[in-house]
Amino acid sequence: MRGWRAAAAIGLAVIVGAGVVGGLLQFLAPDISYHVGDRARELFSGQRPYRIGLGSATGAGSEAARVLNRYLREKAGYELELVNRPAAGPVVSIMGRADGVDLAMASSAADGLATADDVFALAALDPQYFLVIVPNGSPVQEFRDLTGAVNPGVRTPGRPPTLGERVLEYYGLIAPGDAVAPDARVTVVRPKAGTNLEDFESGHMVAATRTQSLHSELIERIMRGGQYRLVPIKDHEALARAIPGTRADVIPAGLYGPDRRIPAEPVPTLTVAQILVAGRHVPGRVVRDVLEALYDPRFAREMQYAVTEETGRNVGGMPLHPAAEIYYHRNDLVTSDRLGRLSFVGSAFVATAAAVQFLLRFRRNERKRHRRRLLGDDLSALDAIRRHVEDAADPAETRRLLREADDLLAGAERDAAEGLLDADGIDSIRSMHQLCALAASRGAHVASSRFEVGTAK
Repeated sequence: MRGWRAAAAIGLAVIVGAGVVGGLLQFLAPDISYHVGDRARELFSGQRPYRIGLGSATGAGSEAARVLNRYLREKAGYELELVNRPAAGPVVSIMGRADGVDLAMASSAADGLATADDVFALAALDPQYFLVIVPNGSPVQEFRDLTGAVNPGVRTPGRPPTLGERVLEYYGLIAPGDAVAPDARVTVVRPKAGTNLEDFESGHMVAATRTQSLHSELIERIMRGGQYRLVPIKDHEALARAIPGTRADVIPAGLYGPDRRIPAEPVPTLTVAQILVAGRHVPGRVVRDVLEALYDPRFAREMQYAVTEETGRNVGGMPLHPAAEIYYHRNDLVTSDRLGRLSFVGSAFVATAAAVQFLLRFRRNERKRHRRRLLGDDLSALDAIRRHVEDAADPAETRRLLREADDLLAGAERDAAEGLLDADGIDSIRSMHQLCALAASRGAHVASSRFEVGTAK
């Protein structure tokens, strides 16, 4: 029985200890807590291919995702499934759906991105510049001068406007959303099946806006022949304050074209951050593999990105995925936050140990008081029996009192066996029991003497 009790006590202690460790682990070591929980979820849900949304087929996100996927296959042994989606399609609406994507290349200016509950940032890539392209013969000198057919990028009806459309709306050159304004100076056109150069040459458009990295293949191809130029946005700082997720910046002079003389002077414009995002459900293992491929020096060199872990973690206020947070802080020195956590948990352990010691001492003192109470009761009862034995004149009464004393001694022996009486206590009771027996012997001797004297008379 005692073995089962001990086993049950040990099992209960293990369960309570595991619960305490589990409760404190998230506070003391959140990294370990996340890894354990994340790995358990993946084991139960099973592994599957993960999908990444590219944006438009010719967009900067598409090119970056393809290069990233190549290094991911080399370093981790698997690839992400590449999924084309409209460049301006809201990431929030397709992230995590059964037919949606798990990761995506998104713009910091995308509607609803910063307020989405289940979309987290992994890394900020190179800034994407808003470029306004016109032929050299165009009379346009700044963005306000645009007229005619302008291609602001790909967008399906009902989707949020592209950055180009938002800038056109800001200057009142087109009606907001999908509304049509007959007197608008600009007519929105979408790309045809051909290339941008073919659309320019065919007269399909007189200007185009694109959000690309400065050295993207698309922009290099348009500027290579020296027949096109970039249009400045002279009040770009005010425009950046009006459109959330954008920043004012300048395209350096001499970046493109023959002999690198295009543009002839710096071009003020907007930039947006290209952010790699993921759903909450994406396992930490996948996030870690993607970030290791992203920060491979060959990726930055091939994409001509100046991306590092220091710049990559600056995601413009978006929450980082828990696994990305762990990745970026994996080499941090001991911080005041960690010291505070350790101090708190150490204090909790000391307080717990003190509480346990207090309870054990209280329990021990209670047992001592209980033992003294039992000992006092038994000694008082035996002492009363002794006095009655001394005064008893009837041998039958004496025998009854001695049986009562024997019963008290037997009960005390059982209490001693169960630990309710210590050795000194049971010895005292035995001594008192012997005194009762001696009193009975003296009483019997006195009675015998009186009988002999009476007989002699």
